[in-house]
Amino acid sequence: MKHLFTALLAVLLSLPALAQNKFSIRGRVVDQVSGETLPGATVQVTGNGQNTGGGADADGAYKVSNLPAGTYTVQASFIGYKATTQTVKITTQSVTVSFSLASDNASLEEVTVVAAQAQERSTPVAFSAVNEVKLRETLSNRDLPMILNETPGVYATQGAGGGTGDSRINVRGFDQRNVAVLINGVPVNDMENGQVYWSNWDLGDVTKSLQVQRGLSASKITVPSVGGTINVLTKGFDDKRSVVARVEGGSNNYQKYSLMLSSGQLKGDWAVTAYGARRTQDGWVDKTFDDAWTYFGTVSKRMGKHTLSLTGMGSPQSHGQRIPFGERIGVYSNEKAKELGATPVSSGDRGFKYNKGWGLVDRYTLDNNGNKISHGQEVVNERVNYFHKPQVNLNHFWNVTDRLFISTVVYASKGTGGGSQAAGSTLSTDADGQDNLQKAYDDNYKKVGADGQRLSSQYLANSVNSHRWYGLVSGFDYLLKPSLTLSAGVDARYYYGIHYREIRDLLGGDYAIGSGTAVNRNADANTRLKVGDKFGFYNDSKTGWLGGYGQLEYKTPLLSAVVSGTVSRISYARIDYFRPKQVTVDGKSYDVPYGAPPLVINGQSYTNADGHYLENDWVNIYGYSVKAGANYNLTEHDNLFANVGYNSKVPFYQFVFNNNGQKYNDIRNEGITSLELGYGISYPSLKVTLNAYYTYWTNKSSNSISGSGDATIYNNVRNVDARHMGIEMSVAQEISRRLQLNAAISLGDWRWAGNGVVNQSDVNNQPIGTPDMPIYLKGVHVGDAAQNQFQMGLRYEPVNNFYIRPSFLLFTKYYAGFDPVSLLSEASRTDTYRLPTSRNLDLHLGYDLPKRLFGDKVRLGLKGSVLNVLNEFYITDVPASTSATDASLLQGFFNRGRTFTVGLSATL
Repeated sequence: MKHLFTALLAVLLSLPALAQNKFSIRGRVVDQVSGETLPGATVQVTGNGQNTGGGADADGAYKVSNLPAGTYTVQASFIGYKATTQTVKITTQSVTVSFSLASDNASLEEVTVVAAQAQERSTPVAFSAVNEVKLRETLSNRDLPMILNETPGVYATQGAGGGTGDSRINVRGFDQRNVAVLINGVPVNDMENGQVYWSNWDLGDVTKSLQVQRGLSASKITVPSVGGTINVLTKGFDDKRSVVARVEGGSNNYQKYSLMLSSGQLKGDWAVTAYGARRTQDGWVDKTFDDAWTYFGTVSKRMGKHTLSLTGMGSPQSHGQRIPFGERIGVYSNEKAKELGATPVSSGDRGFKYNKGWGLVDRYTLDNNGNKISHGQEVVNERVNYFHKPQVNLNHFWNVTDRLFISTVVYASKGTGGGSQAAGSTLSTDADGQDNLQKAYDDNYKKVGADGQRLSSQYLANSVNSHRWYGLVSGFDYLLKPSLTLSAGVDARYYYGIHYREIRDLLGGDYAIGSGTAVNRNADANTRLKVGDKFGFYNDSKTGWLGGYGQLEYKTPLLSAVVSGTVSRISYARIDYFRPKQVTVDGKSYDVPYGAPPLVINGQSYTNADGHYLENDWVNIYGYSVKAGANYNLTEHDNLFANVGYNSKVPFYQFVFNNNGQKYNDIRNEGITSLELGYGISYPSLKVTLNAYYTYWTNKSSNSISGSGDATIYNNVRNVDARHMGIEMSVAQEISRRLQLNAAISLGDWRWAGNGVVNQSDVNNQPIGTPDMPIYLKGVHVGDAAQNQFQMGLRYEPVNNFYIRPSFLLFTKYYAGFDPVSLLSEASRTDTYRLPTSRNLDLHLGYDLPKRLFGDKVRLGLKGSVLNVLNEFYITDVPASTSATDASLLQGFFNRGRTFTVGLSATL
């Protein structure tokens, strides 16, 4: 007994000492590129007889306790990222081990391979990334491009339309027509004009990451990128089963309900993700309503060395728009007009929400005694955008051997929709400054003919722009040696566009009649047009695209270098159903319009019925690009990179054919020469990038709009040179575990470097004036985007699971776009108006409720955003107009005032 007591006493006395020899490993897990935290990341600790671990909290922090002294292997992993391992030794105190995870092409291979994501300290391009966490915390109810304003060199606004989905984005002064946008590796820029219509997608909730590559991108497909490339990667083969339901609400009656189901990896290596959402709101600008559904689904299957993934998505929507030509500043606010030096407007001060393009209409009828029978007033929007662009992608990935990987994506899209505007004689304005649609209705209703039918001289029309689009991107990566990879592939596309104008609303009448060139030349010019009938223009376009790329990449821990090239043949053709039909005799074509006397050729009579629609022969234009770059890692934390390239870019369809279906003279490829130098610093708690760029663009083509209604003028500018140069810097720093800082600065100098020519057409696509009128631009600043940018943001977590993220943004050196008509002589050459500096402060905050309140399986989260906290107003968009040379008659669009959103999410 004595010995037992002695042994027990020895054990008891040793317990404090043992307790003192227990230690912990703690740290944080962040995204390697953006520095954003990765909540939910898994940390596993093994060694010294231990096998334990845990998950990172909402701030990306983890802690593994009760570890005896010894050597351990610590591994951090997160879905979509490469697992990273570190070895640590515990001797006399606890240790801190933080992880910076890189994107994992293997986990997200169905989207990242084709999209060609840039990698830090390896890919020699300037890029910025936004991960899923930042998207969820800061996007709010904005269009996806708006979150990219925190990226140096990017300028994004809600656009002239002012409604949801009307956003536009510029990168380094190049508008989105010249910025390649990819969703899961599939190009989505319109193949005729390069535009990106963000209303076609509402993918914020299913986006896995968003990467902006500025300048020469790392994308392998033959995309027409000048300013850069935006890669949007959606959720794919996730390893985690989950159900996420969200409810959101906010200013202007904003409401959104969404549900996302992810199966995780199922038996047989299947995975399914499905998402659906319903969104409505009144819009901040008057009557810019929003009514949209969104659906997204992906089914993936792994079969040994093969992976198949089928993805479908779409967003049928309609939304109101404002008239995209701007108003005098005083119309919104005479106080703001005085501040900017603009002339006050006697009928102004209508407020920053003002939108002329709508009115109230009572579609009354008259009984047999001439008494009015009212049907109540309804709101009628002059401008409405409506579209549905479903897209289906089938991806196949094949790990043929350890050295050969083949990827293929086949995609198809059938888009239907368009936009509307007033037609016929010009609408008047009522006392409230709105379209006087009631007067138009009254006037049309009174015009009763002998047959009892009413003629509409003022009405609303749709400009329809539908399409069918098919494509294939297929390529391989072959490892020639451990440090050398050869890549090559093909990019093939076919696009068939359908364009016409149709009657939308006769506003009290029964029919309308076209006039002049606004009618079908293959039908009776006095045909009565009913709702749905085509008028003005009706043509189809065909675009064929066949391109190939090749790339050789050398990569070691110290040096990475890449040389690549592309070649493409782009083919355009046009069918016009409203131009006079043609007959072809002995290889020569003759016009035979409807109602004209028979055309006699070689003794044979021909009428319109004998002809065929005007169809141009295919116009084939070849383009190519070459680029090279290198990244050198000076130390474990410092790197230098440089790239240089040349792109011989084929002009868009609208710069090849005029609106008569005739091929332009002197069509030239656009030549873009680009050079960039960059330096990076990378630590777990600090990331800095600094780069300078120079881009010279020859034979540039662009277009602009002036006027309104049937007096609208479309300006088509060709063969102009431009020079863009600037410097950019971004900083992301973890000041403490609870406080992180991010900042961006860009300074640009963008000017037109040569003169060019302009062609003009009216609302019915008919030419105006002399073809190829010279314009004088040399030395004028490039407008349409701010050339200087300053941004600073914080993420602060005062208590666990609660974050607050203020973000301040300043834009300056913003010049208005030029009006070609004002630059038709050397003496008229002048710079456009420079807008005042704009400032904006946004605030985002959120809180994840403790699990113990609702069980271990359900996690509730609250989030909120206040956009434009200080309720400041500044001009974001300026239409091209002759008043843009000074402030006195300045026209423009202002930003949205203070708005808020709140949301509740439940994750199972």
